[in-house]
Amino acid sequence: MCLWSCSSSAFPAEEIRLAPDTRYTELYPHLYYQLMDSETGVEDIIFEPARQHAFIAVDKPNQALRAYPKVVWFFSRLTHTGQKPLTLVLNYPSVNADRIEFYTYDRVTHELNLLNRAGTSFPFSERQMRVRTFAVNLTLKAGQELDLYIKVEDGAIVPASFSLQLPEIFEQDALEHQLIDGVVMGILLILAIYNLLLFFNMRQARYGLFAGFFFSFLLVVSVLNGSGFALIWPDHPELNPALFYLACGACMGFMSLFSYEMTRHSPNPAPGWLIALNMVASICLLFSPLFAVREVQLDILLWVVSWVMLSNLTIAVRFGFSGQPLARSFAIGWLLFFIATSVLVLTEFGYFQNAHLWQILLVLSVVCSMMLIGFSLAREMQQVVAENAQQSAETIKALRQYADIYHHAVEGMFSTTLDGQLLSANRALLGILGYNDLQQLEQDVRHDGMSRFYANPDERLQMVRQLQHANNVSTELRGVRRDGSPFWALMSARLTRPKDGDAFIHGSLIDITAQKTANEQLAYLASHDSLTGLYNRHHFMQQVQQAWQRLQLDQPSAALLYIDIDQFKVINSSCDHEAGDALLKQISEQIRQAVASHGTLARLGGDEFGLLLHGKTAQEAFPVAYKLLDVVKEFRFFWQDSLFNISVSIGVAEIAPDDLSAEQALKKADSACFVAKEKGRNRIHLFDATDDELQKHHTDIHWLQMLRYALEHDQFVLHTQAIQPMQHRDNLAHYEVLLRLKAEDGSLVGPGNFLSSAERYGLMPQIDRWVLKTYFRWLAQHPSHQQMLGLCSINLSGASLIDPLFKAYVQALIDEYRIPARQLCFEITESVAILNLQNTLDFIQHFRGLGCKFALDDFGSGFSSYGYLKNFPVDYVKIDGNFVRDLTDDKFDRAIVQSIHDVASAMGIQTIAEFVENQDILNALRGMGVHYAQGYGIAKPKPLADEQMSV
Repeated sequence: MCLWSCSSSAFPAEEIRLAPDTRYTELYPHLYYQLMDSETGVEDIIFEPARQHAFIAVDKPNQALRAYPKVVWFFSRLTHTGQKPLTLVLNYPSVNADRIEFYTYDRVTHELNLLNRAGTSFPFSERQMRVRTFAVNLTLKAGQELDLYIKVEDGAIVPASFSLQLPEIFEQDALEHQLIDGVVMGILLILAIYNLLLFFNMRQARYGLFAGFFFSFLLVVSVLNGSGFALIWPDHPELNPALFYLACGACMGFMSLFSYEMTRHSPNPAPGWLIALNMVASICLLFSPLFAVREVQLDILLWVVSWVMLSNLTIAVRFGFSGQPLARSFAIGWLLFFIATSVLVLTEFGYFQNAHLWQILLVLSVVCSMMLIGFSLAREMQQVVAENAQQSAETIKALRQYADIYHHAVEGMFSTTLDGQLLSANRALLGILGYNDLQQLEQDVRHDGMSRFYANPDERLQMVRQLQHANNVSTELRGVRRDGSPFWALMSARLTRPKDGDAFIHGSLIDITAQKTANEQLAYLASHDSLTGLYNRHHFMQQVQQAWQRLQLDQPSAALLYIDIDQFKVINSSCDHEAGDALLKQISEQIRQAVASHGTLARLGGDEFGLLLHGKTAQEAFPVAYKLLDVVKEFRFFWQDSLFNISVSIGVAEIAPDDLSAEQALKKADSACFVAKEKGRNRIHLFDATDDELQKHHTDIHWLQMLRYALEHDQFVLHTQAIQPMQHRDNLAHYEVLLRLKAEDGSLVGPGNFLSSAERYGLMPQIDRWVLKTYFRWLAQHPSHQQMLGLCSINLSGASLIDPLFKAYVQALIDEYRIPARQLCFEITESVAILNLQNTLDFIQHFRGLGCKFALDDFGSGFSSYGYLKNFPVDYVKIDGNFVRDLTDDKFDRAIVQSIHDVASAMGIQTIAEFVENQDILNALRGMGVHYAQGYGIAKPKPLADEQMSV
């Protein structure tokens, strides 16, 4: 005890003199501290003078000390100057000290007392006073001298702040602090719950993140001010540090995510990498108690909080200048909130004096910042509400439009129950069903349902079953209107199963009665001839195809009759087309009655009919053919004042197994009919593949196909053969244009092989047109050749000359390609000129007036009358080559050639000899005075392109 007395008195500490009226005093500036190991006890300090003298004075009020892993020992000397005992409360305002011990040492009696041992490492119940701060009652006797020894152990900051105050003052201050903390925590809780409700109501992530931020920040505040430990987990002190770092990490994470969500739609959103870095830092802070010691945990806390708060502050300020709606109020609110948060943390760590004032300012800052942020969100919510209201108005408008569309739609629209009771119907449906009023429809369907409008009521039951499996059905409906009249409709129906009601059917109905009738008419027209009412060629070929297919399966054969009206074109052209149509109608009815039900009768086109006799051979078909022949022969056609006897030619063919197709079978009957007409008409001919007439017909058909293909694909080739003057020299070219046909193998076919077929099937006008246009176009493209051209001879057919449009066509070509008329010579055969005398003369007179030349071709091979030369104003006579070929050996041929030349010369017409094949003939012709020669002895035909090369 003596040693204690000596050591205590030796320490030069200034004492705090407490007067009897002392109400409140701070231990500073008479407060001393030193850092020691945690194992050092109060006895060690008192026993060892060196330790006593190691205490140093606290530099400033509320000085923050970092001591971990050591502890801080505080020392202060008190002297009571009063005559009565004085009771004061010694209060340490920090609420998060891990361990704190209060000791008093009486310097007179040398009595050492432990007043209280508490801290966040101890249950809350071990505190002497049940308040969030660390406080003990201190009673001083009259004149008593006491030394205070206070041991504080904390892994964070240890603030050097102690006060002595009367119990009633302490209770009042504690109540005020609780009220302030309650207000702050209440605001945070309200904001958290408010934003959580907004999140559940609006399903927007920003409200959920804002609520999470406020809940986590509320937990931080409750740990920092000790409310959580005092009220929620008083018996679990180990939760304090874990919950603190967990709440701080969550708070930083929610803060970063909220800032990102608020700015991500702005022109300058928060950088993704920065948010990711903040989240990593927040997670490290959250789990720091698991891998770091207390001192490192504090460093992590300071660094993470500083980084995340500054980065989010930067994001908020940057967003504030983006010009987005509410961005500025959002940025200001965050700025105030960050300041308030910083003040809260620094106040709790003891960096500010007068903590009570700072806490009041803190509450005001929190309220202001929250009001600004809440204002931002409220404005946004008002905007959302306004948008929702606008959407609702638009929805109502759309519903009204839908109702208007529903009731004025062209389609009939309806909704019914599954058992057919009507729920709704529009006006179009009323019209389809034959009603004027909806109430009338509802009354009629009240008992029978909508099934009454089905021609077959079972169809509705079937539709309902389909809907129950497939949900929607589209089908054609055959229905019955109110008045019993039938109708057709296209119905689309759908089954709807609402969660809070009974299933119902809704759909639409389109009246297709007119369309159905039109389709039936089209179907009839697709298979029938509109003029005669008989089947048409398409349907007839389908029947022939089926018969041919049955024959391939060894079923009974069938026979074909191809019927052609004789001299139909005479009636059609001599009267008019009305007469032709009337004849076709009447004769088709005669044939129909004669055939009865023996087979399928069809009009194949023009004046041709076909008859398919099922199950009959060709021989068995002859009686039917003869019957038709007799019926038509007895028929008389009257038109106006004229009476016509009508006959038909019939070709008979049997569908054979070796026929490649039904088309080939019909061609056999067609060929037989052609032979019947060739043999004199009004007769029947049976198809025979070995028949010479049929072979000739097949050849013509073959050439016909080749010629048509050549016209369509430009498969003709032009050649020229020179015409040489014999009585004078001429440097200009004079030749005849000749035609060649390019075969499939690339070879060229002469005109003698195909012109007769072309004349028989009326293709000569097309061929003449092709020759003229092709040659004129080539001539226009080669002006150098045109300059060297004296005369070009082109053959024209009789069919072209009687064509009323041919003259205008030739004139148009001459004008289009600007061909000099003096360079053209048209060749007309003697027989064609005589048979079409008037048309030929008109053509010659027109183009001779333009300067064209004309030649009478093959003179001597036809009627051979010199008198015709008087009637034809031609420039040249081409002597038939049959007389020229044997000129040197046959004196009769020589006499004929001489005679033709003399007569023509007498009329001023020049002569051209054909088939000049050698020099002897050429010399003989020159001796007779013939003007021109043409033949292989002069020049062989060559391609037109070679004419340009010769130039």
